[in-house]
Amino acid sequence: MTITKTRVRRTPEQRLADLEKKQAQILERQKVAIAKIAAAKARLMRQPDARKVRLEQERRFAQAIRSIAPDWDYRHVIAAVETVLAEGGNAEALAQRGEVLLQTHGQAKRGRRPSSA
Repeated sequence: MTITKTRVRRTPEQRLADLEKKQAQILERQKVAIAKIAAAKARLMRQPDARKVRLEQERRFAQAIRSIAPDWDYRHVIAAVETVLAEGGNAEALAQRGEVLLQTHGQAKRGRRPSSA
């Protein structure tokens, strides 16, 4: 006697359950994708502010260097930093002194600027 394998027919309830399960999986994937998009959007929303702050700090730094040592360029500044680090400079004291110097030398000059046109 040979046993033949018969096809098992699924009931409509089973098929409906499978469709609901598939729908739940798709919704879960969509939630993950939406969360990624929201995170990227939030990162982009924060980025311009950070960029503005960084550019302002760079501008103040360049202005202070031009004011303190007008004939120095980046090579001189890097060499000065390396010398201070070799001498074991106190980072906190240097940061405080640097902030004072940025306040005095890093600000734009007051007054009306001539138009560039």
